[in-house]
Amino acid sequence: MCATAESNRPGRLEWGVETAPARNFERHYRADAQVLLFGMPLLHREGVGGGSVLLREFDASNSTRLIEFTGFSTPQRAAGLNRMGYVREMGRASGAGAAAECIYFGLMTASPEESAEEARRALHSGAKEQAYTAIEGRTADGETATAIAHFTAPAALSGENRDELAERARRALLSAQEVRTAASVGHTSNSFLQELATLLMRSGQDEGRYIYSGRPYEMHLLRSLDGKATAYFRARRLISSPAEVVRVTGRVRREAGGKTTEFRLWIPTGAERPLPLRIEYQAKSYLNLIFEAPAG
Repeated sequence: MCATAESNRPGRLEWGVETAPARNFERHYRADAQVLLFGMPLLHREGVGGGSVLLREFDASNSTRLIEFTGFSTPQRAAGLNRMGYVREMGRASGAGAAAECIYFGLMTASPEESAEEARRALHSGAKEQAYTAIEGRTADGETATAIAHFTAPAALSGENRDELAERARRALLSAQEVRTAASVGHTSNSFLQELATLLMRSGQDEGRYIYSGRPYEMHLLRSLDGKATAYFRARRLISSPAEVVRVTGRVRREAGGKTTEFRLWIPTGAERPLPLRIEYQAKSYLNLIFEAPAG
């Protein structure tokens, strides 16, 4: 499936029929897993899955933009563990660069394991079905609308069957109740990936806000040149001199309070669009996920 700005209501963003984007950027990744013990790496396994980032701009002014992120395990490489996460967002910016409207769709496997021991028991599972959670939302006109659905699919389907799983998610969302929420003070219409992309393309701006599931969140970025990563990615022919690599540490937190979530990106300088060379995210207290672009 693909999205455009087409709609049966003029000016309203909708997932629709694919049209050729003005610009198209994409990067694929190998997924590695690090098992942590008291926050320290204990075990590292390469190639347990894959991922990708896609960015499409539909007009010359970059006012309408589609962003997708996919990450998944390959059960044959991940001791039978079948996990995936997929999010796609379409945003249309106002003159100030903030989104006037965003729509988003997310899909992920339900993974209740909270400890390394529970995760170990989930390996080589003989379950016939896998549980998933899907979300669809819109932020516009001072209001947010969100629907969440839970469904199951055959365990034989994995992240490599993303399109089929997304279609199952959409069918489940058709019967989900939509929840509408009035905008908060200092309203923003940006979704997560749209806000992150906007900040990454503005070197002097490191603080932002976004909406997810009707709730406002804060985002903070900390950037620093990473000489070791620069040498590493040059050796792998993913960048060439004079380009360097910037390490970006991102932190997000719900404005009403709660746990801070951290992620790390490695971005090349001088790129037309800042698609990461590496993405790190601690998915669980015992598990760190690394998505890295393969050598050029």
